[in-house]
Amino acid sequence: MIPEMPSLRRSFSWMLVGNILYAACLWGIVSLLTKLGSPEALGRYALATAVATPLIIFANLQLRPILATDCEDQYAFSEYLALRLICLPAALLVVALISICLYSGAQLAAILLFACLRVLDGLSDIVHGYVQRYERLDIMATSLALKGIGSLALFTALFLLTGELLPALAGQAAAGGLVFLVWDLPRIKGVMKTATGTVSLKPHWNMGRLRTLAWTSLPLGLAMLFIQLRNTIPRMILENERGEAELGLFAAMAYLIIIGNTVVMALSQSSLARLARAYAVDDAQSFLGVVKKLISVGAVLGAGGLLVALLGGEKLLTLIYTEDYARQGGVFIIIMLAGGLYYVGTMLGPAATASGAYREQLAIQGAHALVLLVLGFLLIPAHGMLGAAWTMVAGALLVTASYGVVTWRAVRRMKARSAT
Repeated sequence: MIPEMPSLRRSFSWMLVGNILYAACLWGIVSLLTKLGSPEALGRYALATAVATPLIIFANLQLRPILATDCEDQYAFSEYLALRLICLPAALLVVALISICLYSGAQLAAILLFACLRVLDGLSDIVHGYVQRYERLDIMATSLALKGIGSLALFTALFLLTGELLPALAGQAAAGGLVFLVWDLPRIKGVMKTATGTVSLKPHWNMGRLRTLAWTSLPLGLAMLFIQLRNTIPRMILENERGEAELGLFAAMAYLIIIGNTVVMALSQSSLARLARAYAVDDAQSFLGVVKKLISVGAVLGAGGLLVALLGGEKLLTLIYTEDYARQGGVFIIIMLAGGLYYVGTMLGPAATASGAYREQLAIQGAHALVLLVLGFLLIPAHGMLGAAWTMVAGALLVTASYGVVTWRAVRRMKARSAT
């Protein structure tokens, strides 16, 4: 028996609350480092994020949205889990080898700790994919909230106790592992009891099917790798050219994009399964109706963030950080412009995924990474943070326009199929 699906409004409400709490807690960590740490400490934290995240996220192969939209049960949950358990340790090893070649000392230790944190997030992520299929986003949202609160609490306690970044990062990773064990695993068992057919938490090691699943999900995994390079490329170039202190200033301002992104992610995640069902039955009207709502919300959020930066950006940066950050008000405006454009592009992502446009997304994000790389090396050495901000704007324009084309083509296909 398939459980009854909750309303889109209820799903969105849960994800909005969960994402807000999670993002607020992660911002709390950034704020703590700006108030009690130093720009160098924040820069090291941002560098660890930038280096460790892309490969771990790539190893996830975007299995969560694929699992959530697998309406025909092409693969069992045990197969998704098995592939995740193969890829995550391999990615952790690659991150370690690359980091040992490029970094040393405290930077290396911070990168490795953050990579472990991301691996634990990947375990929760595959559980979230299954509950998302049945739109049990209350489970996913609560997990995010608990992880955010636990991360902030342990990070803060250990940072205040030791005055060092590394123990605090270890505490943040421990919080993620604890939530996975005491919340995610028990809750997925409950959802599985109401699902159709036999569902098991035991990994299924059919290597032939796992290779096929990996090949199917590879384009989305690569696309997500390129998406993560949106943060990694400008930040690594900025750190190399200007040092950890300037990277810390830039990262703190860029993190404020997350305020609008909490709503963006909540709405996009809650709409993914619904868009997939509409696409599966060629219901172009329902599909397009959801897409229009997504775009509208993204545009309003982007315009609002840009307006705040224009009218009161310096006062806001002084209030939540320090006067050192407020002196970069012009950079902050450009960052928020980039954020607004990314909001709209991100809102179009679920439509592309629901329509099976995996390879198209790979092409888009590959071009996106190339633009960031070229413009980053052209603009950042000469203009520093301002060059990094304008690099983000160019990448955001490319992504948003390209996803618009992919979504438009998906709607046309549905209309053509329904007319025959």
